Amino acid sequence: MALCPKCHGILNFWNVKAECPYCGVNIPNYNWEGNLDADAEKAEKAWVKFRKFTGNLKSALFGNLFRIIRFAFTFLPLVVLILPLASYSLNLPFFGDSSTNFTLLDFSMNTLLSLNWGSLLGLMSAETLGSPVAMLIFSILLIYLAIVFGVLNFVFVLLKAPSLKAGANIVLCVLSTLSFAIAGVLFTLSVSQIGATSTNFIDGSVQFGLFVGIGLFALNVIFNVLINRSFKKQRIAQN
Repeated sequence: MALCPKCHGILNFWNVKAECPYCGVNIPNYNWEGNLDADAEKAEKAWVKFRKFTGNLKSALFGNLFRIIRFAFTFLPLVVLILPLASYSLNLPFFGDSSTNFTLLDFSMNTLLSLNWGSLLGLMSAETLGSPVAMLIFSILLIYLAIVFGVLNFVFVLLKAPSLKAGANIVLCVLSTLSFAIAGVLFTLSVSQIGATSTNFIDGSVQFGLFVGIGLFALNVIFNVLINRSFKKQRIAQN
């Protein structure tokens, strides 16, 4: 049900003529100048909003050299996928003997699905090995979690750029840094505790890739803190 724009009379579905049956005004042409002005005003506001969106996006990502470096460092930490994070040697009855470097890409493609995770999870309930095996598994999970936070950081850089905000990026980079650091500590403690038992099925140590990951994400924290301050000043200037 519609209303006449002039007299507000009720127009039923059988009122198919262009003129209002009550006041006779031509409905499609009523106040056409005012409607045209209103449409022009809406179009202008939409254009201003679009220009602000694209301007902020460009400024946030490429506004100056520091912002360009920050954007490059957003995805640079993903290089840890191919760097050795740890070296280890295994002697498992359900896996065999092996000695290699732990890179996340290689582990994901060649080792992750071949491990007998049921047996490893079963060791978590063992009296002697339960705690160190749990730390070992958690260290691996934290590495994956750090990468997830890193990918989300890249996504949020793009999503938050038009609004000139970087708070979420600071949180994600802090979480990635902590995940890498805690993973290294847990791996070292796990290997040390397992080595002190009679069932010494793993030996190893952290490698430079882990420290590269920590360093790159820590730099991202610093970059985003500084960028967030400049974003705040820019938002204030725009209001």
